[in-house]
Amino acid sequence: MKFKAFFPAFLLCVLVPVADAQGVFAKAIEKAQRTADQESYGGEINLPDGLARFFATTLSAAGTSEPPPLVMPSGVVKLAEPLIASGKRESADALASQLKKLLADALPPAAQALQGASASIATNELASLRASQNALTDGLRKSSESKLREELRPLVRQAAESAGLDATWTTFLTAADAKLANPKAALSAVEDQIADQALEHVFKVLARQERIYRAHPEQAEDKIVTAAFRTLK
Repeated sequence: MKFKAFFPAFLLCVLVPVADAQGVFAKAIEKAQRTADQESYGGEINLPDGLARFFATTLSAAGTSEPPPLVMPSGVVKLAEPLIASGKRESADALASQLKKLLADALPPAAQALQGASASIATNELASLRASQNALTDGLRKSSESKLREELRPLVRQAAESAGLDATWTTFLTAADAKLANPKAALSAVEDQIADQALEHVFKVLARQERIYRAHPEQAEDKIVTAAFRTLK
């Protein structure tokens, strides 16, 4: 009985120093990595520069990425269902095709808008930047999303007008025998939803890349970006 009582206490005495040693070892590795980062590009780690490059490269890629699947506004789906069911789907398909292109064309300006807003991230607040695996993206979304939507929506409307979406919309409404109080306002609402989908896609691309770099900073091709994300660990 005495041996049984003694053994757990003995095991605890052995494991605690081992755990402490592992923690010291992990910190030593982290310090060595940061030193190597500094030596690799000559100088102290510049967190603002590293994060600026992260935003620039990631958002540039997001702007030219594969567009997300189009989520057709519910009101349009409801109007299109009878046409599709009756085999007279040409006008519905034409509208969907044009909206898909509008969504793809909205990605570059959405990414550019986020790039401009990223300059507002306070890189001196390390605690907040380390708060979660998506602290950078969440901070950018919280501080600028509503403003970005207001910036992007007029650009999408202008692109839609240039592409002749008004005529496609009118043809669709006529085929669906839709009696809308304000067809133009309804089209503006559809265009706004396309802008929102584009912005949401770019945020998702940014968040996904941030999670990857936080977990594996070495995957960044830019050494300064790698160093910046190691600083955030």
